[in-house]
Amino acid sequence: MRTGFPALLCHLMRTRFTHPWSLLITILVLVSCNKDNRQEFFQLHHRVDFEIVPGLNTFDTHIYTKNLKSLLEENLDAHGRTLSEVVAIEAYQATLSSKFEDVNLDFIDEVSVHIYDLFDHNNKIEFFYREQIPFNDKTSIDLLPGIANIQPWMENEFFGVEIRLNYRQVTPSLIEMKLEFDLRVLGE
Repeated sequence: MRTGFPALLCHLMRTRFTHPWSLLITILVLVSCNKDNRQEFFQLHHRVDFEIVPGLNTFDTHIYTKNLKSLLEENLDAHGRTLSEVVAIEAYQATLSSKFEDVNLDFIDEVSVHIYDLFDHNNKIEFFYREQIPFNDKTSIDLLPGIANIQPWMENEFFGVEIRLNYRQVTPSLIEMKLEFDLRVLGE
């Protein structure tokens, strides 16, 4: 049995183009796919510590903010690169957990992490998220990376991180939390 693109073309020809646009759409989809030719220079690792207090409700979005120092300039120097060589900085991976990874985080329903400019708090963008986190005994939550280029925020010496949490249950106790995230610095 044939597989792949030739099999698809044969199938479309045998069905006498019952959907005349299907061949055109298939070709356009295949032609529009491009390989990402950007090179990863290095990764930036950051950590944010914060506390969740007991008794927080399930109706509000609870926001935790932290100011961080950008590690971009020091890493560029250490790797022999310049800022002009960087074409994008993207989210790579992130994990939210309790400080000692000993607390069940089933009470968390959704997580959204934004980066913002310290001088303009309205200038922000989501770069990690996780929606409708499934029920299970977990002590950490892996977040999904967003598709935003966050280079403009990382070029500043300092930037802000805003963690937005929605709960499915009232928070059980005082919990020391940490968010660890990695960013990819990309160039041509």
